[in-house]
Amino acid sequence: MNSKQLFSLLVLIALPILVSATSIFDLLYTEGKQQAIALRLEAPMDSLLAKTPNKQEAILQFTDINGQPQRWSLDVSIRGKFRRNRCDYAPLKLNFSKKALKAIGLAPHDKYKLVTPCNEDPSAGDLIMKEYLAYRAYQLLSPYSYRVQLLEITYVDSNGNLPDRTETAFLIEDTDEMAARLGGEELENALGQPAEAFDATAEATHALFQYLVGNGDWSLPLARNLKVVKMADGKLIPVGYDFDFTGWVGAPYATPTSEVGQRSIYERVYLGYVQEDKVMRDIATSFREQRKAVISLVNSSDLNEVDQEILWRFVSRFYARLNRMNNNNGMLLYNQLRGETAEVIPPGAEAASYRVMGK
Repeated sequence: MNSKQLFSLLVLIALPILVSATSIFDLLYTEGKQQAIALRLEAPMDSLLAKTPNKQEAILQFTDINGQPQRWSLDVSIRGKFRRNRCDYAPLKLNFSKKALKAIGLAPHDKYKLVTPCNEDPSAGDLIMKEYLAYRAYQLLSPYSYRVQLLEITYVDSNGNLPDRTETAFLIEDTDEMAARLGGEELENALGQPAEAFDATAEATHALFQYLVGNGDWSLPLARNLKVVKMADGKLIPVGYDFDFTGWVGAPYATPTSEVGQRSIYERVYLGYVQEDKVMRDIATSFREQRKAVISLVNSSDLNEVDQEILWRFVSRFYARLNRMNNNNGMLLYNQLRGETAEVIPPGAEAASYRVMGK
């Protein structure tokens, strides 16, 4: 057997491993479905409830999408800022062992954010569902977004002192995993990147999505509540996360971001950089083409009837407004979106990046 034949044989032997290589997230991910995966997390719950900052040893069990039982040892820690201090149940980070992942052929993406209800109030689960739906809508409207997986998670106290507790939650894809899937890598120093460094279409798509969900709590100049992915061509792509302060979710603890001109969490403010009108209108058209899919996402959800109606109306108002703006050819779409907040420059930003263009 010559060297070329040997190489071909080795490729054929390795191919099944390469094809099956995936991440721990992929073992849980039900693409395109609002289907909750059942998880069992065993950890010292008294330490987590006390919001001890140290990592806690835990055991995670679930049946993966292939029907195979999974049992993983991992570390769990509390995370977040506002919700950590505000909520009875702090959001968590799941930290797997890279070595253990690699040992069975999984990608070494090891850190995942777990978004859980803030407290035992019956409405807390609906808030989680609405934030999950925001991420799902983002996926419909932009290729540059995090994947999320809905969960029914049962918390088991490893010390045996507290009763089991089952909650609706969702898992967010590892940032490095997301960036690699998009064909880039996370930009570690994302503060103060110039406006021209961003891909125009990706930047405006991200900004229009934030406008849709009524989010004022984000910033490109300050890299707040978003990650920046550097693509192979050097262009930067913003990817938003953390939507609990949006009008879409309507959390009772959310407050408007007054420094960007927002007076209510239900008031939409456009915080994107100035872009050419064709770019803006092409994106508006793509959003309009996904209207039925976004509405269907809301209407097919497990939200209670009242919250579903409120969210449907919130989304419908966005599309009615976008249609009026896009049909107005006498004024640039960017200027219309900025509207009354045209003179407000977000903190840390250059005024030239938000200038009102000629009519």
